[in-house]
Amino acid sequence: MQLADLERWIRRDPAARGFLAIWEAGGRPCADDLPSAAESLATKATAVGLVTGFFVPDAPTPAAETDGPIGTILLADVLRTNGCEVCLITDSLCIDALSAAVDACGASIDIEVCPVPIQASAAWRAAFWNSPRGRRLTHLASVERIGPVFSNDPSESRCCNMRGTSIDDWSADLYRLFEDRPAAVRTIGVGDGGNEIGMGRCWKRAHGISTPANACRTETDWTVVAGVSDWGAMALAAAVAIHKANIDSLAPWSSARIEHTLTHMVTRGPAIDGRTFRPDSTVDGLPFATYIQPWDLIRRELGLTP
Repeated sequence: MQLADLERWIRRDPAARGFLAIWEAGGRPCADDLPSAAESLATKATAVGLVTGFFVPDAPTPAAETDGPIGTILLADVLRTNGCEVCLITDSLCIDALSAAVDACGASIDIEVCPVPIQASAAWRAAFWNSPRGRRLTHLASVERIGPVFSNDPSESRCCNMRGTSIDDWSADLYRLFEDRPAAVRTIGVGDGGNEIGMGRCWKRAHGISTPANACRTETDWTVVAGVSDWGAMALAAAVAIHKANIDSLAPWSSARIEHTLTHMVTRGPAIDGRTFRPDSTVDGLPFATYIQPWDLIRRELGLTP
């Protein structure tokens, strides 16, 4: 299996989000970032922070969405199995869903929790970068995490969901970890809609398309584009395992384990589908059988049982 196959398998749009069509029309910016990001993680990463959690405040029952945590935890587990120190990073409104997912899959991974209010989050970020863990970071990655839109006012930092609604009051400004990071820390963004951390790199390299109002400005060194953000994180994990010649590090992540984790996250988090607003074991409106298809394909091609 070639790494180009991974990219092809995760760039499908069964949820009809539409961003992949825009991405194609713009010349497929950042098209080859996945193998480069995976190589950096496999050969240079010793300590990685993984940021995730996307809160949906306009749902009947506001909660974190189902896309993001599982792919992030899977990537964290594979990195850790391959000798890397890892921590998860989220905010105080998304911690319950992320913790439920970690508990369900049996992964023992530390979680750093940033408060949502601006002054409190600024103090938290300063403390994080000055902590032993923060000082050890070589890489920082984001999976399905909101970032600020482009603006003519450099002081404006407004984060918008896919409906164009500002969710600043419900999202810690964790994108500032990426925008204000130490120069030596390499960064990766994984997203599926164009409004996530890392997508600024794509928008700035696209050709002949208009930037939508909710387009994220925050750039990363590499940006992984997928039809579902979890798929991008899963493909990144598979690429790291391939670089490390350790396919067995992917073996524990069967479809049954992922389905159990998703169900537990929804019921115990709680978490909701970010597209349907329902507390169902679906991701971006996709039933589990559709959601898991790219990962099952990757596992089969690597000789693992789905």
